[in-house]
Amino acid sequence: MNYKIDPSLLKFADKKIAKNTVTVHKSNARLFWERFTKKKTNIVALIFFVIILLSILIATFFIKYSPTNSIHQNSFVVNNLPSEYLDVVNRNFERGDQLDFIRKIAELEQNRATQLGEIPVFKILFDSSRDVGGSMTTNTDIVELWYSPYDLIKAINLNVDEVNKIKIDHTIILGTNSNGIDIFSRLLTSFWLTILIIFTSMIFNIFTGFTLGSLSGLNKEKMFFKFIDMIASFINSIPELIWIFILCIAFTTNFIGIVCAFILISWTTFYELSKNETLQLRHKDFINSAKAIGLNQFQLIYLEIFKIILPSIINLIIDRFCMNLLIISSLSFLDLITNSSNLNIGSILKEAINSISYNPSYLIVVVILITSFTVSLKLFNNSLSQTFNPIISK
Repeated sequence: MNYKIDPSLLKFADKKIAKNTVTVHKSNARLFWERFTKKKTNIVALIFFVIILLSILIATFFIKYSPTNSIHQNSFVVNNLPSEYLDVVNRNFERGDQLDFIRKIAELEQNRATQLGEIPVFKILFDSSRDVGGSMTTNTDIVELWYSPYDLIKAINLNVDEVNKIKIDHTIILGTNSNGIDIFSRLLTSFWLTILIIFTSMIFNIFTGFTLGSLSGLNKEKMFFKFIDMIASFINSIPELIWIFILCIAFTTNFIGIVCAFILISWTTFYELSKNETLQLRHKDFINSAKAIGLNQFQLIYLEIFKIILPSIINLIIDRFCMNLLIISSLSFLDLITNSSNLNIGSILKEAINSISYNPSYLIVVVILITSFTVSLKLFNNSLSQTFNPIISK
């Protein structure tokens, strides 16, 4: 039997036949970072945040002095020093020992330089009671001097014995405060202690807020959780800033006091988030399946619910970090910082405001530090939020 073959079947294939390929599973974390890196603005926000954080971290390694003790305990001349890069100052002195001491050192240095045929290392550039003239300036109680405090220290070391010399072993980058404490070390130490305050309180807030919020979402009909919900609603009815102010008055503004204030109040934000997220999940099939296999409620919320609402918690953590940093900073504006040895960003900001008349760069650096860190963290948070919850264009 003869069969006729269709000539069209003998032609070469024009297209490559698609082969079935094995799908490579990607974890949620990998999918998230792929979405995150697709947007250039996200990468810029991340790089900006990393640069700010690394800059602060690297600067910390240049701390050379104590953040609580004067660089020299027995001399007033180290108080209110400017940066070594801007060393000429004008200071007002009442007639007395301090004014007489500076004039005496200038006189001793002039005599020493004259005897050796050298240029004096220190001289008073302007003395209002001597250079202006007239009885009003000669007899006034306040005398204005223009001089270099670092040259004054050099002159002291050249004209006094070894015991009374003032040794400054390292560069004074930002100057000193009214107690002779190095501002650079004080600022950076306070910043990291503030971060530690926020981080410590945040751990308690996340644990308390998530646990109570998730259990409340699963058991909203029970009286105990209705009572917890009433407490959270009462706390939220008053601005958090006011609560922190009140509790800081009660606990003081030291490390433990501020941490306790945040622990008692700030858990409610994580509580509301966890409760609302759990209410949306409580009737899902995987919840019912978890209950069917015998998981108790603590196992259920930490093994099943936590990983689902974790992205929302991360966004809230970063947002709360910025808010808590600003709250601690704002303590200075209501004079709640009463002890300058309590190192936090609020006490530093208050100190910088008080010293603006003789060291304005102090306040400028503090504001730049707080602003740059907060803005970089906020931009990074916005990038994370948009990646977790992408806006789908129609």
